[in-house]
Amino acid sequence: MASMTHDDNSDADSDLEELRGDIAKFDESVREFLASHESSRDTHAYDRPTRGGRGSRGPRKAAKPRGDITARLSRVNQAFLAGEYNRALELVSEVIRINAETFQAWTALAAIFREQGELDRALAAMMYAAHLRPKDIGGWMSCASYALDNVGGSEEANLKTARLCFSAALRADPHNVEARLGKASVCHEQGHYAQAILEYNYILRQRPVDLDIVRKLAETCVDNKDNPPATASAKMAYRRFFDHVIPDGPGDRFEGLWYDIGIYIDFCASSGSYRETIKELKALARWMVGRAAEAYWDELQDDDREWDIDSKRRRQIVDFTESLFSPSLYGELLPLDLRMRLAILRLRLLEKNEAMIHLQLLDPSAQATRDFVAEFPTVAYDLAEELLKNSVSDIATHIFETFRETSDTPDPTILLQLGRCYILAGEQSKAEECFLAAIDADQDSIDARIELANVYEQAKEGEEALILTAEAMALQDAQSHQAGHGRMETAGRSSSHQEQSRRRISQNDQSATKVDPNKQSRVPRRYRPKRLAGADALRQDEQTRAIKLSKQYDIVRDLKLRISQGQLDLIGEWMNASRDLVDDFRSLKRFYSWDKYLHFLRKKPTSIPMTSRAPDSELSKMYERLTRSLAPQADSGMTGTQQGMHQGISFDNWLNIFLDYAIGLAENQQREEAYQVCEAAKDSVVFRASNHEFLIYIAWSVCAIYTNDEERCVAIARYLMRDGVMSDANRMFALLSRLCQSPVSWYTSGPAQKFILRQIRSIDNSYEGLFSTKFDSSEAGEPTFLKIDMDVCLLMLYGHILFTSTSYTYAISYFLRARSLDPTNPMINLSLGLAYVHYGLKRQSTNRQYLLLQGQAFISQYFEAGEGPGARPLPERYYNTGRLFQLLGLSQLASNLYCKAIAANDVESNDVESRNTDIDTLVAINNFMSYLAVGNKSAAFSLLKRKLVL
Repeated sequence: MASMTHDDNSDADSDLEELRGDIAKFDESVREFLASHESSRDTHAYDRPTRGGRGSRGPRKAAKPRGDITARLSRVNQAFLAGEYNRALELVSEVIRINAETFQAWTALAAIFREQGELDRALAAMMYAAHLRPKDIGGWMSCASYALDNVGGSEEANLKTARLCFSAALRADPHNVEARLGKASVCHEQGHYAQAILEYNYILRQRPVDLDIVRKLAETCVDNKDNPPATASAKMAYRRFFDHVIPDGPGDRFEGLWYDIGIYIDFCASSGSYRETIKELKALARWMVGRAAEAYWDELQDDDREWDIDSKRRRQIVDFTESLFSPSLYGELLPLDLRMRLAILRLRLLEKNEAMIHLQLLDPSAQATRDFVAEFPTVAYDLAEELLKNSVSDIATHIFETFRETSDTPDPTILLQLGRCYILAGEQSKAEECFLAAIDADQDSIDARIELANVYEQAKEGEEALILTAEAMALQDAQSHQAGHGRMETAGRSSSHQEQSRRRISQNDQSATKVDPNKQSRVPRRYRPKRLAGADALRQDEQTRAIKLSKQYDIVRDLKLRISQGQLDLIGEWMNASRDLVDDFRSLKRFYSWDKYLHFLRKKPTSIPMTSRAPDSELSKMYERLTRSLAPQADSGMTGTQQGMHQGISFDNWLNIFLDYAIGLAENQQREEAYQVCEAAKDSVVFRASNHEFLIYIAWSVCAIYTNDEERCVAIARYLMRDGVMSDANRMFALLSRLCQSPVSWYTSGPAQKFILRQIRSIDNSYEGLFSTKFDSSEAGEPTFLKIDMDVCLLMLYGHILFTSTSYTYAISYFLRARSLDPTNPMINLSLGLAYVHYGLKRQSTNRQYLLLQGQAFISQYFEAGEGPGARPLPERYYNTGRLFQLLGLSQLASNLYCKAIAANDVESNDVESRNTDIDTLVAINNFMSYLAVGNKSAAFSLLKRKLVL
């Protein structure tokens, strides 16, 4: 029997299943009969209808599965236990198809999916099963736990599912504490702090002495610090807890309660009631050590002598009895973090002397101090900040230095505060070092720039101070626009920035304080030498920087070479290395004039509107003051830049780095950044040679083509044409307009036409004046001849612009002027022929026959140009002539010429690689359209099948 297959089992059990099904049907009929009988009896007894015989007692109980369903479920269990999950899945799917409300089927389906590793589908099956039994709290809790443990799915989706399950469990039993705690925890992780606080408060109304829940509520309120009512909620929860447990004896029976007292004190201090907070702190500390009986200390709040290490000041109190409690229960048992909180509160009350008594226990060189800073970073930071405000710079400096030493990465906030400490101590060079490090760690640091600008202004380094001020103003404009609430006040400190820093420190997580070094800043990175350092230090920094730039340049060259060899995966690395070099070059003021450099620093992106700054702001006043003081030296940075080298790299190579980097940005569709790099190269005083300018505009045009900026393409082409007539510049205008995938309107626009026409007129006027002078100076009766050296490309360009805008009459006149200068040029004859034919096909043409014949005459001259100078290949001439006849509706002649074009192309092509495939493609397209025009769809379809390549 054990070796029987599933098919054998199915045949053997078929009769049993049928019998069970019949028994189930019989049982169901019996239940229906009894239910109807009881329903009829209840109706007579109460004289009102009932629902299912259950009255108002809730939903009816789920019916027992039929016999055939039960049998199928049994086979599902057998297959599952045998490890045949695919067969079990087929069987359970059949059960669900028969009756989708079978609870056991969905639970079995969830188990199968779990075993197969399909966790999301298992969770969905569990959810459906739970909906079938909505009053089953265990089912909902199992779904919620499974969703939270599901590491394979989306965390956000799992949290949402878990929250729905906890809510469903609470609908079934509103007093279920486990479900409410789970919902509160999920709401906290989702960032819905208000809902989490609401759930914790609901539980605490029933269990106010549950310290774990109070702690969870406090943690949620700390994360929701922006909401003052949330802080009040945690404060009240702690207060209720203390009111319940204080009468029962000292608090040493609660593990870790000292830490909770510190959190409660922070909540109390956040309201600004510092004296009440001091009273609460000392009272709770007294209760913790077992001296709650000494309530008289609550009346003495002018000082903290109760917690002095010695009893000298305590003996001065009449109610104090020295023998009542051990001396160790007074000063030594108060934790250091609570003592430092007392010092902070006293400093905020401007009671500096009392605070210094507490600070005597804080030895900056002791390991206990380092441990305190590491364990309570928020308290240590607040203490150092208050000491700085009260001009106690030595202790504050030691605390911030400890932060700096224990941090894995530079923290810009700590460096900023440390720099302020050194300013207060008169150590300007150390302050400069800290501010520079803060800017390097956070490129968007406004406060560090303001502080450093003040230091430089006092040190008579007005040039660098002005640059820093301009950067700070640009950053404030960008941040105020991003915040969406107008201008920010330009005080020395930003309160929002300080609050964000305090939050990072309060998390006691070094990763939270990291700043992405690759983050794009509003102000570019630049080399900032230490202005206040000694000459030897400056020389050493310059040498180090030169070596670094040289190595960076070697890296850029090597990466570019490897990319040209096909290693395209190195493009990102090459872009980053090039960006560092470009930013370093752009940051040097001596390569730019003052107005260009300051404009570059304060230039606003197009997304930031121009805002009017308050004239009385501190930063604006500093900017205006420094600008006035440096106005006479505005162009001093232009001298000493013609040596041809910078850090061992020639200016030609620097320009290549600029232009390559700009084109790379354009390929990544970073249009604004690419244009800024091109503009920075154009504005530099070292790239003023004609060849430099030409290369810059060529690269700029390439960027415009990559980003499909047709307006910029036309503008650059016009700029290249502005300095007189040059054939290459005229061709460049047509080429850029052709390469940019844009409407033809930019090519034929009014400004472009006027610009080129002005050039033609200026040349004409110059020749007219020259001709008039020669005629007047000639002798009577002696003819004067003047050879006009007009650029044919300029006339042809203007003619094609008019041709494209369908102004054929005017286009023909300029084509004829060009033909008079170069009568054998085949392209001029082709353009004239096409212009006459198009003009003849217009509805307004007066002498259509003449125009068409004239066009054919010029086309004939184009075709018969032969092998002379400038002659076009024979296949091309056949094709263009055939295209003209097709345009006139002479498809037979066009077809013959197309065949000759292909034959000529075959003769001229020695191999497949040298063959002009464009001719073949164009001929096929035109033949296809000719077949469609005459209605020969079968021939068109046959041609399409032969030529179409997928």
